[in-house]
Formats: sequence, C-alpha cells, structure tokens
Amino acid sequence: MIKNKVSLSTRQGFTLIELLVVMAVIGLLAAIALFSIDNIKSKSRDTRRVADVKSIQEGLAMYHNDNQVYPISAGEFIAGDDTMSEALENNGAMNGVPVDPINDLVGAVTYKYYYQSTQDNDYVIEYYLETDSIQGRSLGLNSVGP
Repeated sequence: MIKNKVSLSTRQGFTLIELLVVMAVIGLLAAIALFSIDNIKSKSRDTRRVADVKSIQEGLAMYHNDNQVYPISAGEFIAGDDTMSEALENNGAMNGVPVDPINDLVGAVTYKYYYQSTQDNDYVIEYYLETDSIQGRSLGLNSVGP
C-alpha cells in the first residue's frame, strides 16, 4: 500500500516583503486620516469665526441702538481689553467679546479679529479664514460692516 506523503512546510512568521507592504499600507492610512482631521479642524475654526463675528456685529448693533454711534477705534485687535470690547461690555451689549480660536500669528497671517471705526455710523471687522468652506466667504482676509 502506498501512502500519500504530504509535505507540509511550516512557515513561521512573515517575510520582510509582507511586513514592508503592511507598514506601507498602515502609513498611507495614517497620513490620510491625519490630513482629514486637520482639514476638519480648520473648517470648524472657520465656522466659529463666522459665528463670532456675527455675534460681535449683533453686540455692536445693540450698542448703536442705545448710543446712536459705534465705539470709536482707530483700529486694534479684539482681545477683550480693547476699546470696542470694553464699550460693549460696559454698555451691557455683550458679557464677553469672543476672540479668534487661534488668536495668534501663524506664518504671515495674524489670526485675530480686527475692529476699526473712525466714524460714528460705520465700522469694519476683519478676520482671516483658513479654508474656503464657508459659503459666501473666501479663504484669507474677510471683512464685514454694518
């Protein structure tokens, strides 16, 4: 009687090529995830910026209703202790004036809200967006007024 000899090669572990392929795939997935998370964070900060500026505009409108003028400022960053912030808080138009989520210089861009009003009935608020994800707003410097 002839027995079938089954030759089983017992392989233990992985080959170097298999390990390199797995590491490359994991690296690619990690890079994609990291890029997506950064992009989501930027869009989130931009959404907050637009909401903050709208809130400041509403506070300025309430201040204008009470005083018939906007707070006068030759131009300064909104930091909570600036002329416009103090005027809105002292008037009761706002409890606290929001600042930019980054509120710092990043590269050549100053991510801070900027307020200027040299006339009684006009003002400009400037702010930077990191993405073009907000409809009606563009990447970079944006400005609003009354």
